[in-house]
Amino acid sequence: MQIHIRIVLLALTVFMFSCERQSTAPNIDPVLGVECFEHHRASLPPGTQYEGIEKLAENLLTIRIMNGVEVVTLDCELAVDGTALATGE
Repeated sequence: MQIHIRIVLLALTVFMFSCERQSTAPNIDPVLGVECFEHHRASLPPGTQYEGIEKLAENLLTIRIMNGVEVVTLDCELAVDGTALATGE
């Protein structure tokens, strides 16, 4: 009986570690991601959802969105004052 419990616990542990951890972009203001999403909203299909910030490289912010079919990324250039500017997909 104890061997079955150990197998189940080991399987659950492996399963939990195999799940992809949601990466968070440290030291990036989350408002920038929302601003970027809002700049793109008019060109996105209805029901598109903001998922989060993917990365920030130099002055280019990349966010994740769910477009109804898959999770994709969008880029926004950052202005000198740190606000997001839409650049394109």
